Amino acid sequence: MLFLNKIVKYKNVKFGLGGFLMVIKLEFKPVNNEMVDLPVHYNRPLQGMFYNLMSDAIPEYHDDGTLIDNKKLKLFTFSRIYPLSSFKVEHKRMKFYGSFVVYFASPMQEIIDAIFKSIESEEVFRVERNYFTLKKTEMVIETTNETLLVKTLSPITTYSTIILPNGNRYTHYFSPYSTDFKKLVEENLKRKANALGIETKRKCLSIEPYGITEKNEKLLFYKGIIIKGWTGYFKLKGNKELISLTLNSGLGAKNAQGFGMVIPADKDNYTTQLSQEEKFAFR
Repeated sequence: MLFLNKIVKYKNVKFGLGGFLMVIKLEFKPVNNEMVDLPVHYNRPLQGMFYNLMSDAIPEYHDDGTLIDNKKLKLFTFSRIYPLSSFKVEHKRMKFYGSFVVYFASPMQEIIDAIFKSIESEEVFRVERNYFTLKKTEMVIETTNETLLVKTLSPITTYSTIILPNGNRYTHYFSPYSTDFKKLVEENLKRKANALGIETKRKCLSIEPYGITEKNEKLLFYKGIIIKGWTGYFKLKGNKELISLTLNSGLGAKNAQGFGMVIPADKDNYTTQLSQEEKFAFR
C-alpha cells in the first residue's frame, strides 16, 4: 500500500524514512443527509474518533503511546474539519449540511495500517452526537525537499508552563516570531525523532513564519483549557527526514489533540475549501 525506500523498526513499530509524506484524506457525509451539528471546539470528540479507529489493532496506544525519556508521545496528528459547503455558527456550535474533509497523519505505519483496517470494516463513524459514512479515502504519499513552504491544517502551538509564587500554574504561549517558538518546535521534533530511533545530532530544522499576523492567532478549548495556536504559512528548511517527520507528526506541541498539522502549500487539492473555515475565529 505504501512505497517506502527504507524501513526501521522501533518496539515493533515501523517508520518510513526517505522523505515521504504519509497522510490520509478522509471525506465523510452525514447519515441520512442530516445536518452536521458540532461544538465549535470539537478537537476532543474528533480525537476520540481516531482513537476508536486505532483501538482494534493497537488498543494500548491510547494509554501507552510511544515512550522516550520516561515520557509518552502520541505520534499522530489530525486537521480541522473542513466542510465542503457553507456553515454557520449558533450558540457555540458549528452547523452545516453535506460532506466534510479531515486529514490524519502519522509517521508510524502501524497506526496508518490500523486506521485503514478500521475504515475498511466499519460502516458508520461517530463524532460527538453526529453519525457519518465514509464517502472517499485518499492516501497521500509525496517526496519532500530540504526547503518547503507549508500551510497549517490545524493551529501550531508552543508554550512554557511555570509555577507562580501562589502555587498556581501559568502557561505562556509563544508567537511564531519569537526565538522560543522556533526553539521549541525543533526540540519537539527531535524528541519525536529520537523516540523513533532516528539520529538527530547532525540534523536540524528551522521554521520561519510567512506572512503571519495577529489575524492568524486562534484560541481553542480542549478539556476546558484555552490553547493558543497559529494558522497560516511557514517556511521549513533543514534535513529532509526531519521535514518528512514534521509533515507526518505535526509541528509544535499537542499534535495528537489536533494541533500543528501542516501540508505542502503548493498542493491545490489539499488547500481547497480551507480558507472558509479559517475565517472563523475560535474565540
